[in-house]
Amino acid sequence: MDQRQRRILGQPLSIPTSQPKQKRTSMISFFSKVSWKLRFQKREPLKNVFFILAERARDPSAKKRHMAMRNLGTMAYEAPDKVRKYKKIVLDLLVYGLYDPVNLEVIHESMKTLTVVLGKIQGKGLGSFFIDITLQTRTLLDDENDSLRYSAFVLFGQLAAFAGRKWKKFFTSQVKQTRDSLLIHLQDRNPQVAKLDLKWHSENEELNFLL
Repeated sequence: MDQRQRRILGQPLSIPTSQPKQKRTSMISFFSKVSWKLRFQKREPLKNVFFILAERARDPSAKKRHMAMRNLGTMAYEAPDKVRKYKKIVLDLLVYGLYDPVNLEVIHESMKTLTVVLGKIQGKGLGSFFIDITLQTRTLLDDENDSLRYSAFVLFGQLAAFAGRKWKKFFTSQVKQTRDSLLIHLQDRNPQVAKLDLKWHSENEELNFLL
């Protein structure tokens, strides 16, 4: 990749402000995905990619933080073997986004990407990240935002599947604290959330006695 290409990929895109916000966001998302695919195709050293993502994940701009989470999702799809190899770095960035203090879009994108990443690594080698992810996901089961709540139930279902022997006691304690939510959301106003909650109950019968 020559200097001009690097400069283009590293700079934010200039998009006319007269376009609707949703359309501009979609275009930014599209070009961002193209940019990261080019990085993989050009085999740019992964340490450089992670360095860039780490900077963006902690950027004061919520848009850049959100894009960092989305780019991690692209990486999980495009290079799952690399994600498995560098899972501690990836998980650290995603958990950081999951606890974003001000922006729900960053949190939501982090949850969606975590769902993909956990699937790629089959929940192996999570370590203490399992606790961090579970604690925050549990609180989001009651969020007012339907999409966020839906993603939280998807991720919570994955955590139940990957708790294993090591984290079973901890996860069971979290289910006890979440019993009211798990029962209430069986009649969630969002049919998709209610369906997911019912699925959670059917797939985790051994935990149902806690409710």
